[in-house]
Amino acid sequence: MAYRVAIVGVGPGREIDISGRTHSYGYLHADAYAEREDCTLVGCADVVAEYATGFAAEFDVPDEHVYEGHESMLAGTDPDVVSVCTPIPTHAPLTIDCARHGSVAAVHCEKPMARTWAEARAMAQVCDHEDVQLTFDHQRRFGAPFRRAKELLDEGIVGDLERIEISWGNFFDNGTHALDLAAMFNDESRAEWVMGQLDYSTEHVRYGVPTADHALVSWQYENGVHGIAATGDDVPLTGGPYDFYDCWHRLVCTEGVIEIGRLDGPLLRYRRDGEGWSELDIADETGGRVDLAIDDIVGALDSDHESELEAGNALATTEVLFAGHESSRRRGRISLPLTGVYDHPLETMIETGAISPERTDDRPAHPAERDGEAEG
Repeated sequence: MAYRVAIVGVGPGREIDISGRTHSYGYLHADAYAEREDCTLVGCADVVAEYATGFAAEFDVPDEHVYEGHESMLAGTDPDVVSVCTPIPTHAPLTIDCARHGSVAAVHCEKPMARTWAEARAMAQVCDHEDVQLTFDHQRRFGAPFRRAKELLDEGIVGDLERIEISWGNFFDNGTHALDLAAMFNDESRAEWVMGQLDYSTEHVRYGVPTADHALVSWQYENGVHGIAATGDDVPLTGGPYDFYDCWHRLVCTEGVIEIGRLDGPLLRYRRDGEGWSELDIADETGGRVDLAIDDIVGALDSDHESELEAGNALATTEVLFAGHESSRRRGRISLPLTGVYDHPLETMIETGAISPERTDDRPAHPAERDGEAEG
């Protein structure tokens, strides 16, 4: 089957930041769709007109199908698939509008899911009601180091998984990746409870949402596996915020351990109890594979298989994110499912004066954040 594809939020272009990546994810989505013979890019929209026209020129989008607003784009192109690559606060309203447009069969949205827990659930509920496939671009789970680590777990080389340790970026924007990967390692088991504490000494807003300086969060999955994340955003992503652990993920198992993204070592290594380390020669795909993510979501439209990036998996990850923030607000452990929470707890604590940053963030913003149209 052939699919008409449109992209909302193309961003300023392919400019890269200190991590070596572009944050205009609309371009990466478009690259992936362009590689598929069954997908045709028929329209794009961005609130900054020059961004939309620049994107259209690169991807041969007709001038008459270049828009500043998503409503006119939907009406003018009737797409089958829409990628939403805008800042976090706009994810929910854009996704819901797309789902309610008669032609749309699938929405592929950037992550994190939404600004609030209520909005995240609403996105999933509306898409389910409209029979629209909703997926989120947790593309890192398709990266070679993470995929191979999962294979090592499945092969039982180090026994059964007992604990997942994380030290990677901030707890919300980067945390959605880290927790999605943790869920993948643990066969998509759902969390049972979450307990956490956050620090917001520095006023830091990332893609339209306040982000904690530091977080220490623990949780337990229904299958008994434990997780613990010690995160911070004080150093560039090129060096990695190794505040507590010395690798991105450490998978502690009954007969050994797997380490991914070690500070002073290989991307992937494992050690069986009583033996030395085995280092694996693996492609540096820690940024993930957007192309494989797009293949997965389009492939799910053509078959009976469900995408790994489906809304249910994303909701499970997002629930842990918001529960970690809610635990800090309540100063206690949060049992799941997360009920009675509709906001973003950190945002509300800032607005009510319950917490106040001591200083402003003096780091230069990436162009995508300055203009507010794209995200990654």
